[in-house]
Amino acid sequence: MMLQEFSAWFVWIIPLIASFFIPLIGKYSEKARNYFVIAIAAIVSMLALSLVPSVWSGDGQAVTYTISWLPSLSGGSPLTAGVYIDPLSVLFTCLVAFFALIITIYSQGYMKGETGLTRYYYLLLLFIGSMIGLVLADNMLQMFIFWEMVGLCSYTLISFWYKKPESIQSGVKVFLMTRIGDIMLLAAIGLLFWMFGTFSFRGTIAGIETAAVAGDLNTGLLVITAFLVLGGAVAKSAQFPLFTWLYSAMEAPTSISALLHAATMVKAGIYLLSRFILIFATAPALILALQPYWFPAITWIGAITAFIGATLALTTTDIKGVLAYSTISQIGFMMAGLGAAAHGGFIGEGWFGGIFHMVSHAFFEGLGFLLAGGIIHAIGTRDMRLMGGLRKAMPISFALMIIMIITTSGLPPFASFFSKGIILTSVSEIATTAGLIQTVLLFVTAALTFAYCIRMFTLVFMGRKSEHLQSLQIHEAPKIMLAPALILAFFCIIWGLSEPLVASFLHFETAGLLAAFTGIEFPIFIALLIPIGIFAYFSYYKGFNAIRNVAQTNNPLSTLLRHAYFVDDLYAAIAKGLAKISEALTRIENTLFGRYVDELGVKIGDAAKPDKALILKQEHSSNYRNYLAAAVLGFILIVILIILTLGVVV
Repeated sequence: MMLQEFSAWFVWIIPLIASFFIPLIGKYSEKARNYFVIAIAAIVSMLALSLVPSVWSGDGQAVTYTISWLPSLSGGSPLTAGVYIDPLSVLFTCLVAFFALIITIYSQGYMKGETGLTRYYYLLLLFIGSMIGLVLADNMLQMFIFWEMVGLCSYTLISFWYKKPESIQSGVKVFLMTRIGDIMLLAAIGLLFWMFGTFSFRGTIAGIETAAVAGDLNTGLLVITAFLVLGGAVAKSAQFPLFTWLYSAMEAPTSISALLHAATMVKAGIYLLSRFILIFATAPALILALQPYWFPAITWIGAITAFIGATLALTTTDIKGVLAYSTISQIGFMMAGLGAAAHGGFIGEGWFGGIFHMVSHAFFEGLGFLLAGGIIHAIGTRDMRLMGGLRKAMPISFALMIIMIITTSGLPPFASFFSKGIILTSVSEIATTAGLIQTVLLFVTAALTFAYCIRMFTLVFMGRKSEHLQSLQIHEAPKIMLAPALILAFFCIIWGLSEPLVASFLHFETAGLLAAFTGIEFPIFIALLIPIGIFAYFSYYKGFNAIRNVAQTNNPLSTLLRHAYFVDDLYAAIAKGLAKISEALTRIENTLFGRYVDELGVKIGDAAKPDKALILKQEHSSNYRNYLAAAVLGFILIVILIILTLGVVV
């Protein structure tokens, strides 16, 4: 237990502290800085792995270690900070730590020669420590702090090339859109604290259990809280309707894109939902209350997002864009699995399927990004229309891409075949019309996944070289970039077969590997893939231009896909409307209150330093008016929120 406690604390503390040494080391030696980052990532990986034995041999119950953190405002027990060790948190910790090591090694090749690498590695370690701190946090307030740190690190890393306007714009877009979910999550945490008087997961679970036994569990308010938690997960994991930021995040270095998509930021939402499903499952009555609306909402969001992501991946010409939309789609599968997790008053296989696919996706999407980085590194473009015929010049990348394509498409016996199979089975068992529609959407999405994978593979590696490539001396990616990709390819092959071991680690019972081949979903899946694969092959390799002709014409479908379902256009219209309302309110405020603010400024200036204060007032009186208006409106908003909260509570 001493080793477990030590590892659980230092697995996230070490990278956080080490990040502050990066500028100092980098000032004296770039080589020492690079070795230092790799050493820290290796130490973090070993600490994460050391948590596995005790959790595996345990009974699945959480173990916590806490220290005093903040004094209580009410004079009660002080607020604690701590670590929460259970199979779910340790699985996520190992995944983040593993990819931390993979990406730090890969970055030595991909980022070589870039300026600002000290800043890059500082933020990378801060990002890793924050994400591990998030999944191991003992309480919701501590988790939320790390949740925000992950958001800050992602913003700065996406904007790494800050001299490019599109990088800054993308970083700001990501930061603002994810804040929507952050506000909702904070509201959920506040409601849970109001109900149970604690931020800790253990305390919340105990409060739910006690209230359920006593028969006074406020299921109505908990359902509201659950929807707020869902809002936080939707924004962080780029699900419909807040999915558009993930494509913009492709302006980050490809190494960071791999880390963001495979193991960190976008997986935080999946962790959040998985954690709260376990918390809610402590009271069967609460699961029953959530089953009519909350769980179906998760499944609908997942199924719709999976379909949208796949259709957009089928039309974009950006190789990183295909992987970005693929990530959106695959996380939709995870969400659908989590939404199909409720069966009566207990949690079914859908929960395990979502988690298992989360790790499967980390391997095959991480592999895709590492290979894309090698291709971009070699030819200097992300546009697949300027590629083609790379199979001879990049044979290793060609072979690894085949593994990535097979795994992403869900073909047996590679990783996602088993994880997708569990999800499809769980959703198909929803005995409602909605469940049937969701199942159809997911099967169609699985077929589209195969199509966009073949399209990407054909445009990049097959056929003849484009004119852009004719004058280039194309070479295989450096060994230091290929080695991490080979490791991920290995896990793509074996991960699916590890399903019984993962289920044992999570203390979850599953139907086993053979169930993926014996269910009705398997022949339906194969029957869909064969014609789609043939059609995509002839369209993009044999010159049958049906799909290209449809995409190039100005028909409603191509327009819809070109504008990404007009989601960003809708947000732009809303922003313009709010800006006009703000301008109108400002004019009204200036008319009604401006004179009084000016007089107040004169009086304050006369009472203090008349000569300086008067000048300050004359130069910035409009700012004073804005501050006063903001204070007044803020006070009114707080009063309204208090009234609404009291109304909800009553």
